[in-house]
Amino acid sequence: MLEKLWGNIPVSPETQGVRVAGAVGKRWLHVAARYAPLPPAARASLHRRRGVQVGKRVFIGTEVFIDDAVPSSVTLEDDVTVIAQTTILGHTYYPLHFHRLLGDEETRTGLRTTIRRGAYLGLRSTILAGVTVGEFAIVGAGSLVTADVAPYTMVAGIPARVVREFGPDDVATSAEA
Repeated sequence: MLEKLWGNIPVSPETQGVRVAGAVGKRWLHVAARYAPLPPAARASLHRRRGVQVGKRVFIGTEVFIDDAVPSSVTLEDDVTVIAQTTILGHTYYPLHFHRLLGDEETRTGLRTTIRRGAYLGLRSTILAGVTVGEFAIVGAGSLVTADVAPYTMVAGIPARVVREFGPDDVATSAEA
């Protein structure tokens, strides 16, 4: 029965049995957070209710996709800015026939995606599962981030590469802003 619904993707415990209702409810919260005309703080609140770890003063734009199946695998620390149409993945599922090549669920358990304090994710950027974007790092619009980004670094491109480094003196603190 599950194979008819999900194909050859292994089904996580969150989407089996009585937990299905909770998973469906969290996906509706995700839809509201992505598309409803809400202030950014309301979007952040809906993502928190889904299980995403969201800090204080986080800006989340419209049509932002934050991992739908395992939202608890994503952390957005304080003062993070996520501009519209950005995608943040926190987990990976591979078809069963690729498990020998890419690893099964057990080998990928504990994967986390973290966006550190003050980071900025530009329009339509994509952050892949397991990546950490460092403090006050900047991800350029349309970038595909496949590896960790160092603090105080600007990255851009596909795949994202360092285009500029800067220091704490180049960033205004909350008191200065």
